[in-house]
Amino acid sequence: MSFFVKGIVLEQKKEPMLTRNTLVMRQEFEYFDCDFPDTALEDLSKEQIIELARLAEIVDESDGKMLWEKLEKASLGENATLIIDAIDDEPYISSQMSIGVHQPEKLALGIELCERVLSPEKTYIAMYKHIFDVNFSLPHRVGKYKVEKIGGLYPAESRAYRHLPKGKNSVIVGSCAMLHLARAAEEGRKMTSCFITVAGDAVKNPRNVEVPIGTTVEKILELCGLTEEPEVIVAGGSMTGRAVFEPENELVGPTTRGVIALCKSFSSKTYNCIGCGRCDHACPKALSVSMMRKLAELEKFDELREYDAALCIGCGACSYVCPARIDVAATIIKAKKQMELARKEGVR
Repeated sequence: MSFFVKGIVLEQKKEPMLTRNTLVMRQEFEYFDCDFPDTALEDLSKEQIIELARLAEIVDESDGKMLWEKLEKASLGENATLIIDAIDDEPYISSQMSIGVHQPEKLALGIELCERVLSPEKTYIAMYKHIFDVNFSLPHRVGKYKVEKIGGLYPAESRAYRHLPKGKNSVIVGSCAMLHLARAAEEGRKMTSCFITVAGDAVKNPRNVEVPIGTTVEKILELCGLTEEPEVIVAGGSMTGRAVFEPENELVGPTTRGVIALCKSFSSKTYNCIGCGRCDHACPKALSVSMMRKLAELEKFDELREYDAALCIGCGACSYVCPARIDVAATIIKAKKQMELARKEGVR
């Protein structure tokens, strides 16, 4: 079956977070010194831009890698493409997308600096287009850079990257990392904060926030307020995040894209698998998810490998559509981790 008919349509629930300005938690900024403080932005060399990213200690939120290392190691050939990841195709989450909406000048400057290092033939900003609950249209351009609105079923991120040039001819960087690069160049400012969507039906003032790295989930929820005690709190994406049981001890980091607090947990009551096959149809990789779940529960790792469990991207689509409310994705991901651990220990 074709990849393009796989996946599911998700209600995005990005209002009012996306249309509100980012709320900034009070913090002490940190700055760095460099050997070229008087160099104008337009005169910065490739090496100097990489050094700024290193001194600013910028972590790319799209993959958790140091930005300066990505820029230094990248070797783009002909038909090279630079993609700015602001897709945010999971429900509630708009922390990357909001940078292009509310801080377009900073984003454009960061992209321009990144372009100067990589010299790509094509550059564009990727955003998910199927959001209908916001009262404005996504931008068509940010500065001189075109916004490519990615359509199709969830996960759109995998679909967007499917068409990128292979090998060394493409580089993907996060929009938040580009903003931090602009700040490093303009102000000599270190990356000490991250951008997070705080949302869910238990949140009183849902919005995108900028908070110091290492802030507890508890303090972030206090910043936005709660309407009632949430039944479940999720750190990360609403589809791919993980449950938080001790919000007072859970710290957010550069790759934490959201904190979701819900009054009712979707999986608070589960039933035995009814064999409907919806998880199989929803899988964007066309895997036999129902069989993989059974093998994972039985810890039959040899057979699980034969069903290409390594191809699972952990998008959570199978769990989302399960009428029995089984967290299928979590079961498979846990089994994958056990398989990897066994492989490292030399145990089958």
